[in-house]
Amino acid sequence: MATPHIAGIAALIKQKHPDWSPAAITSAMMTTANFTATPGVPILAQQKNKLSPATPFDFGAGSVNPSKPIDLGLIFDTYFKHYVQFLCTVPGVDDMSVRRAVGVGCPSKKTDWCSDLNTTSVTVSNLVGSKKVTRRVTNVGELDGKYTVLVREPFGVNISVRPQVFKISINTSRHITLFLVATQTANSYTFGEMVFEGNNNHVVRVPIDVYVSSTLGF
Repeated sequence: MATPHIAGIAALIKQKHPDWSPAAITSAMMTTANFTATPGVPILAQQKNKLSPATPFDFGAGSVNPSKPIDLGLIFDTYFKHYVQFLCTVPGVDDMSVRRAVGVGCPSKKTDWCSDLNTTSVTVSNLVGSKKVTRRVTNVGELDGKYTVLVREPFGVNISVRPQVFKISINTSRHITLFLVATQTANSYTFGEMVFEGNNNHVVRVPIDVYVSSTLGF
């Protein structure tokens, strides 16, 4: 979608939730986006002079629905310190370069993987054998919620999620852990999704993108 559309929808969300961070607003738009053109019809992309079903690399999380982000259950929030931690896990980036870029150095305790940044998507660019990825969800709904987590696995990857069913109170957060195991080398990115279905008619969708480099390395 065009920048003016996104900016306008973000302004509406900010008016409804003035205390939300930019990451929270982004999460609200992404997790409630439409990932089909119309019900059951895929979004298309121009590829090699023909139209083919699009992937998340074409449309991201989908086409933003202006009304859904106003009332939702869960968000993935991220703050400045989390982005600094992310930079510090990027291969080849040292404390001095981070300090020059953002004004602060790396924390004494670093996260293990770039993919652990609490974004509203899961991307693993080099899966070798197995990997654990964590996310933190926050209940911004008006009621306590109970959620069931469903996963559509990318090709060549087995994914388990813990917990698969959980309860979460208003204004509280909890961690979700994904365990990815490579089952077949794809030599390209493959796509799936993680969906949180809530008992208050809230549905939260998270794209998953994985590049399986090798099934070895356990």
